[in-house]
Amino acid sequence: MKFALSLFLFCFTVALAFAQPAAGSSVPDKEAVTARFAAVNTIESRFTQQKFMALLEEPVTSEGVFYFEKPSRIRWQYTKPFQNGFLIADGVTYRLEKDKKEEQKNPLAHNIAAQLLAWLTFDLEALSKQYAVEFTADGVILTPLKKGLINQITVTFSAQNKQALSRVEILENGGDKTVLRFTHPKTNQKLPAEAFQ
Repeated sequence: MKFALSLFLFCFTVALAFAQPAAGSSVPDKEAVTARFAAVNTIESRFTQQKFMALLEEPVTSEGVFYFEKPSRIRWQYTKPFQNGFLIADGVTYRLEKDKKEEQKNPLAHNIAAQLLAWLTFDLEALSKQYAVEFTADGVILTPLKKGLINQITVTFSAQNKQALSRVEILENGGDKTVLRFTHPKTNQKLPAEAFQ
């Protein structure tokens, strides 16, 4: 389940990184969004994830790094307090656990990977079929059209890098929430050789 959640969170992270509306506008310029997406070939960022749960007084906090390279290479890696994550390279999905890399052959992993690649194309029309999309001055609010685990997703774009995120908040129907904060995002720079190994 944690593997599936990691893939899901990454989908939002990358796909929505390119959805920022024009400055001062509440209506997105679809052509500008498409052009901004097309211009991004790589992303590298550190992240902090906090999971707030009704049963716990303090949030569960983890840290990590993610890499993305067009057309479909992705690494989402937790580094603290545990070391795991996932990797998609050359059409194969892997689960990462410390220094081990295990190919995921079950249909769920492949379906999630296929969904992830669909998100990376940033098809606003398809996104609108799943969510009510409300653009704000500094990001976007997504409300699922069908009732499920997620109640609302609020995405805030980086003021320093128009092609990156600063924060994603996922509010669940039960009141729990997950907050991702991204620091030092880099776009269109050479990624470390080991990023997709």
